[in-house]
Amino acid sequence: MGGLVEAANARRSVPRAIGRRARGRLIVIGSVVALSLAGVAASVPAAPAAFAATLGTPAITVAGGNSVIAAQTQGNGLEFFWNQYGTNTWRAETVAGDGTTFSSPSIAQDGNSVVIAARGINNSLNFYWQSIGGTTWNPEQVAGPGTTFSAPSLTPNGNAANIVAQGPGNSLDYYWQTNGTAPWHPEVVAGGGTTFSAPSIASNNTGPIIAAEGASNSLDFYWQYNGNATWYPEVAAGGGTTYSQPAIINNAAGNGVNIAAEGPFDSLYFYWATNGTATWHLEDLGAAYGTPALVAWGDPRAQGVAIVTLVPFVGSSTVWALQEYSAVNGSTAWTTTGPLTYASTVGTPQAVAPVTAVENNGDLNIAGTDNSGGWLLFYWQENQEAIGQAPWGPITEENAGSLQG
Repeated sequence: MGGLVEAANARRSVPRAIGRRARGRLIVIGSVVALSLAGVAASVPAAPAAFAATLGTPAITVAGGNSVIAAQTQGNGLEFFWNQYGTNTWRAETVAGDGTTFSSPSIAQDGNSVVIAARGINNSLNFYWQSIGGTTWNPEQVAGPGTTFSAPSLTPNGNAANIVAQGPGNSLDYYWQTNGTAPWHPEVVAGGGTTFSAPSIASNNTGPIIAAEGASNSLDFYWQYNGNATWYPEVAAGGGTTYSQPAIINNAAGNGVNIAAEGPFDSLYFYWATNGTATWHLEDLGAAYGTPALVAWGDPRAQGVAIVTLVPFVGSSTVWALQEYSAVNGSTAWTTTGPLTYASTVGTPQAVAPVTAVENNGDLNIAGTDNSGGWLLFYWQENQEAIGQAPWGPITEENAGSLQG
């Protein structure tokens, strides 16, 4: 029974101060149901031949009021990074040693714990949790060898953790566990020949929602009621539309879903649908390369959605740069910031792996790696709505630590 919500368990406990240099509380706000945005066409620059980074994408979330990051190391280990709120001193913890981790991780706060999922040795699926305030990472095997063929995606869902990953034969597999219990419960969302990317998962007030690249570069969407084993599939976009792992979020109003993915000819496609309908609305926003990061944002002044993606750095055919798109709910236009230039702590300019992002106390926090894959990079942009400007201001970069283990 997918995402079954049961009583909280004592497995996960008390917060400690972990986090990052700037602002620190989780805000997941933004009803994009009102969005009916005009697509902004952009000329597509020549792209670097391939992403320069050698590792997968770091994962970022907010836990205990601060931004925290999980990342795969060059030795195929798993590291966790945090800093004390208000400082720029990053600290690292080893979650799992070398030879344990073979994908980008996924990270979330689930109750009073930080939880991480990653593909393990021999295509297994591993899960790690630590009480916020604790010092020990606790490992669990979700699924054994030969089960997992992509990076997993993890989301909290009530008092349960939900994980989704590409399974054998291009299938789509889902796992759930009630917090505080040992067994993981597997379900097949879609059979062989259906799923051709790492999937992404989020949850809303009815249950889990999943997006994945389908057959012939289509975009597939799946949803389920909590406590019910039936999955409901939808084709959000037909063949020839989707060329990356999609990103998915639920809006805070609980009545709509947002998806972003790389479209044809290195474009950025954004989709939204109102819960209870099968109509997906497409916005073509411009250039994008690889999996975009998708974030709902908001404060008392405004609410909306931000997308962070990669484009070639201005004037370069070998270096990637960050580009951010943002729209206020109900508006008719997207604001574009970038390609973002910045003073780098480890070289100028930096190439980055595909990035992940989260809103933290009104600001945008982003995690990526440098062009060698040897360093974890952290970026933040202040929200400038208070002074009447577009949501995101100048970018600041920090070197969060080494991935050379």
